[in-house]
Amino acid sequence: MSLLLSLGVVMACGEGRAEERFAVLIGANAGWSNDKPLRYAETDAERMREVLVELGGFAPDRVVLLREPDTTAVRGELEKLARTLRGLGQDSLVLFYYSGHADERHLHLRGPALAYPEVHTLLQALPATVKVGVLDACRSGSILGAKGGRPTGRFEVKVVDELRVRGLVVLTSSGADELSQETKALAGSVFTHHLVSGLRGAADEDGGGEVSLVEAWKYAWMRTEADTAASAVPHRPAYLFELKGQGELVLTQQKREGARLVLPRGEGERYVVVDEHEVRLVAEGRTRAEGAVALGLAPGTYRVKRVEGEGMGVARVTVKGGQSVEAAGLRYEPQALAVGLLKGDPEQMDEEERREWRRGEALRLLAAGEAGMALRLFEELLAQRPGDVGAQRGRIRSLLRLAEVHRTEGDWRKQYEMLRTALAADPSLVEDPDFTSAYRRLGERELIERRDLKVHADVEQELLANPRLKRRWSLGVEVLGTRGPLAVVGSLLLRDVWLVHVAVDPLGLVLVGLPSLDLGGRRLFPIEGRLSGFAGAGIHLSLAPWPGLWDGDPLFQSRYFYRQTWGNALHLDVGVQYIFESGLALELGGGLILSHHAPSAPHVLDTPMLNLGLSWFL
Repeated sequence: MSLLLSLGVVMACGEGRAEERFAVLIGANAGWSNDKPLRYAETDAERMREVLVELGGFAPDRVVLLREPDTTAVRGELEKLARTLRGLGQDSLVLFYYSGHADERHLHLRGPALAYPEVHTLLQALPATVKVGVLDACRSGSILGAKGGRPTGRFEVKVVDELRVRGLVVLTSSGADELSQETKALAGSVFTHHLVSGLRGAADEDGGGEVSLVEAWKYAWMRTEADTAASAVPHRPAYLFELKGQGELVLTQQKREGARLVLPRGEGERYVVVDEHEVRLVAEGRTRAEGAVALGLAPGTYRVKRVEGEGMGVARVTVKGGQSVEAAGLRYEPQALAVGLLKGDPEQMDEEERREWRRGEALRLLAAGEAGMALRLFEELLAQRPGDVGAQRGRIRSLLRLAEVHRTEGDWRKQYEMLRTALAADPSLVEDPDFTSAYRRLGERELIERRDLKVHADVEQELLANPRLKRRWSLGVEVLGTRGPLAVVGSLLLRDVWLVHVAVDPLGLVLVGLPSLDLGGRRLFPIEGRLSGFAGAGIHLSLAPWPGLWDGDPLFQSRYFYRQTWGNALHLDVGVQYIFESGLALELGGGLILSHHAPSAPHVLDTPMLNLGLSWFL
């Protein structure tokens, strides 16, 4: 059945409550492959979020709602929360809520199994003042280690006695061998329904406008047992309390600016509050002889259903912020109880009712901090009817809220995208100085980035077009030149202007028996463009002796000329080189070889030479 794990840190003694409050809420209908999908796990999570934001003092941006997450996402969110808590210098409130499938050992999340001991470890790892776990699940009492809620050693927490309230609380909707249930009549879990109703004020025993942890638990426990006693799967909620300190743990508090529906004194008369379209149950309360019961609501329009035996009375009521409405003073119209508390599927409404309901859902999501989901709903409404002014305004508000979310996350690009989209939908936003300032600042930042990107793109294009700027190695042949005829040349380009080369002259192997080497050669290319002049020098070394003269040697003249010209020599070179985009380079120039004439006539011979070669830059 469904599982709800709610981990809360609540600090509130008599004087007030902590400033820092956080929540991680999870709704997962799917479960594992052999589980029958749930219908209301996400709805349970949403209802918990609503009551926490409206009455629990949780800022919407500090309430994270995860739908169908995997185990890794849940672990990551709790670890992230732990890091945040470590940076706080005061007491904090954290609520972790899981609604989905479970068994006696695991939560049924996607991905690796999440066992109860690990849940406990993650709970304990949170550096929070008070930790409260609430499990609304089949066999959820297993986390306590025994039936009846008696804790085992693995969940024992040693807390020193001090003035502040500290410790661990674990609440479960059923025992270790019991099933939990969700019902179509409530569109949610029985236990969660009563827990949320209790937090809205049904559990406020003294009428002081505050609901403590003990009050909420007691109310949910009693109502769950009563409502499931005659069913095939009765619930016996269990608990583990290990708290130390002084004062009450206040979970929710009626606000002066909030709306309230006040139930009269009575003897257990049942009132159920649903949304205007009767598809979402908001709260339930019962009258008490001791005094009135006030249910805290968000301002809006509701249907109040007063159950009377086999029938019920239905009244429409609109409550404003700071207003209290007496339930006894409403005009009720009779209706058969068999009709049900909820209409059920919104698809059963007519088109206009469904559109109105979806618009209201989108606004509710927006108020609860779910701007992304609200935006999708508004855009779906506009796709069906582009002229829907209410949906258009809601879309713009959602875009502005998302822009603020992206700002806090440090994602200025998405922030600018949201502002630009909102401005396109509503040009009058330019009249808002705050909007205009933010939009102009982000626009200037985008222009700077675009300029930088263009410069980068231009550089990349130049690198692609000019291999001299990107490629460093080359291999080629000097057809004729100072390094030898048909010399094979390998080069390395340094600092974009110096080309260091080594050449091997294979023709020497044919003519004098050994090849010649050209070592230590350097050429300077002062221009980094594809066409550049160059100047350079190198040393040519011949490993072969001077050729001897013997009769009948047809290659004597060639041998002698080769040894005389490309023997041990210093050469100087000038010329031009052009590199194609492919990396092929052509070279044309001239040089001067300074060498010994011959052993018998040792003087320096100045031999001019035409340089012609080609190479390939790699």
